[in-house]
Amino acid sequence: MTTDSAPSTPVIQDAPSETRVHEEPHTEHVAHLQQQQQQQQQAPAVEGVPVPPVLETERVPAEHITDGAAADTDQPTAATKDGDASTQNAERDKEIVEEFEYLLEKSQQLFSGLSDLPEIGSKYWMPHFQRTFEVYTKLWKYQTQHRVLLEKPEHYGLKRWEVGEIASKIGQLYYRYYLRTSETNYLQEAYMFYDAIRERSYFKGEQEVKNSALMIKKLRYYARFIMVCLQMNNAPMMLQLLEEVKALIDIYSTTFNPVDKMEWSLVVKEMAMFMQAVCSPVPSNHSGTASLPVSYRLVARRRPRPEKDGSKFRLQEAVIVGNRPTQIKFSELTLDMYYMLQMLEREPSTSTKEVATGSSATPTIPAATETAEGSTAGIADGSAADTPEAPETATDTGGAGAVGGKGKAAIKDKVEPSERDKDAVEKERPGRRVNPHKYVLYQPNFSQIQVYLANAFREIGEQGCVLLYLSSEGASTEVPDTANGAAAHGYIGGIATARRSSGEAAKDRSAEQIINSVHPADLVPYTRKPFFLVVESESSWAYKDMPNLFNQPLLCLLSPTEYPITSSSGSIYTFFLHSPIVAFCVVSQITSMAAEQWLELETLFIEFEDLALELLNTYASSQVRKFLGDDFLRQIVIRHVLCCVLLDLHLEFVRPEHMPQSSPERFQDVVTAPVLLRKARDIIGLCSVEDHYRMSDRPPTPPAKPPSPSPTLEQVPPASPQSVTGDSSANDHQASPST
Repeated sequence: MTTDSAPSTPVIQDAPSETRVHEEPHTEHVAHLQQQQQQQQQAPAVEGVPVPPVLETERVPAEHITDGAAADTDQPTAATKDGDASTQNAERDKEIVEEFEYLLEKSQQLFSGLSDLPEIGSKYWMPHFQRTFEVYTKLWKYQTQHRVLLEKPEHYGLKRWEVGEIASKIGQLYYRYYLRTSETNYLQEAYMFYDAIRERSYFKGEQEVKNSALMIKKLRYYARFIMVCLQMNNAPMMLQLLEEVKALIDIYSTTFNPVDKMEWSLVVKEMAMFMQAVCSPVPSNHSGTASLPVSYRLVARRRPRPEKDGSKFRLQEAVIVGNRPTQIKFSELTLDMYYMLQMLEREPSTSTKEVATGSSATPTIPAATETAEGSTAGIADGSAADTPEAPETATDTGGAGAVGGKGKAAIKDKVEPSERDKDAVEKERPGRRVNPHKYVLYQPNFSQIQVYLANAFREIGEQGCVLLYLSSEGASTEVPDTANGAAAHGYIGGIATARRSSGEAAKDRSAEQIINSVHPADLVPYTRKPFFLVVESESSWAYKDMPNLFNQPLLCLLSPTEYPITSSSGSIYTFFLHSPIVAFCVVSQITSMAAEQWLELETLFIEFEDLALELLNTYASSQVRKFLGDDFLRQIVIRHVLCCVLLDLHLEFVRPEHMPQSSPERFQDVVTAPVLLRKARDIIGLCSVEDHYRMSDRPPTPPAKPPSPSPTLEQVPPASPQSVTGDSSANDHQASPST
């Protein structure tokens, strides 16, 4: 008799030397039968009398003995095991497919939710990104481990383009995270996945000419890849991708004749124009085969240590506003916005080539970080052991990074910035932001600017600073007197924002201009903390005398209100802040140069910047020296000085409105320093462009003459640096377009 827990198949065990009989109720009967069998086998056989066989009906069941009699059950046992193994394999394959389908559906749900996340407040959007990264990490590894099974039609039938779509979503995820955190290591990760899609031809095949939806996926992938290459300044790859996407659009148009073919043609045109505007200003070598190398991002070097009162300042938040509808753009990024984005990031230590030729792409989950408020955003339902390696840097202002789970595991930087300015920048520690966080706003309205600026103001710490960059058309050259006395209260004009007129204000155009403009008085509340303003506009003069009511560090750098020469590569002043050497080539009409001469020119510009910094540390006010403690702000101030010196020597920039200005610091002693003028003329002489510049000092001011009628702007002699950056605000307003 067997117990209820015994399996249906007999369990065969190794029998001992002597047969054991189980202690069951019929034990005596079984022993009696075995004794009879032994006696019959030992008794001599009598002729004619058969030996009585063991009764088959009374044979001892195999469950109760463990000798060789149970061997008869081996064959059905093996067959049953084979059947069970096949069943188990089928169930296992089914579980693999179901798990893949679950991860795929979950990843799509989380990815769709990214669009609904708020742009401000990392504690609101970061946990969702953490969960999305975690699911996509599991999904990518899972499909890699079970690719052979998932590709079989009888199981799931995974197509190659579906793998490419997963990789493309991961690339998009990294790029979106880069936009929110301003950390270029995530931009490199996005490039790695996009490049792997192209190298492995995930979207290439016969299906792309039969499926319009697949063609659209591929076109969108190309547009996103070009944007990533643009951010990484990978011009050769951009040109290759542009040619490929042009051919793909031709196939798409001829094969399907879609209704959106004109829209895709417009996208390609925007791509080509933007790349042309970015790449064409850079001089080429004399053979014209390649552009000369230039670095747009910050490459920190060892510089003279600034004063102690400025060594702790750090740019933490930046708001970049672009509202120039006529300027070349790609997606929602104008040239001026692109230049400013590049300027506020450090040069990645890992080159594009190293990223593209790296190991197989595996997504990494960004580590959770402590926000400025002190809260920690962790990975939902995850532990440190379940997550892949952490990325290079943390992603939020202040605090140490930590991976969700038990305790707070510190993140170790695995990519060290090259040639870091170790005098002005602290050694990188876990959780410290490398680049300032940026909000990029394309054609925002007034309310949006205020919301993002207020959030940036809230996020910075005690030693933090906010930068506001405004690139927009002027709101108005003159504020009317009928505007209910707005000018008397500080609303004297400014940059224009996206107009949303409604109600009675729409009937009064002057009132509408005031409502939809960012006036200097609108920015005064944010000067309660260190505030750095850069304005590129025809109405930049309006911010010249912005009051500093709270005695906090304040600096306003203002572009010329008028340019005597035009450029298709964006605004000249912003271009100087972005890359002084390339901007100098633009205003000097330099299109080609020998490679050795270019290296010498770069050396002169480095010496030029070092001299300007020494003069700033000597002559600038204590409040301005506080801004010099930050790498990015120091670079902007130095390049503003370089721009003033070079444009003042240029023969075309002769009127006061052609010159940049600053407030409250004028930098008069720095701009007019003879050592800077000599270095500028060395640069001009090296490039042999003396025809465009004034190579001798201005003659002394002639003696005073009897009063005469006021000359027109065309009759004003070339202005000296003192007159350009003088302290007389009345003269500046008289020469500005506002009058």
